[in-house]
Amino acid sequence: MAPKPVIDYIVIHELAHLKEMNHSKKFWGLVAQHCPRWREHKKWLKDNECGLLTRLSI
Repeated sequence: MAPKPVIDYIVIHELAHLKEMNHSKKFWGLVAQHCPRWREHKKWLKDNECGLLTRLSI
């Protein structure tokens, strides 16, 4: 339901939690190493969360 780069960001975000169990500067640095456009993808999720939740509830 999301663009592939956004899904990739979600996977990278969750995998980064295997090394850093928080949202510290170190965590975001790790995410950025593997997903330089993470801010853009995070914004897409925020901007589209209502639509995604609506689709999930159908």
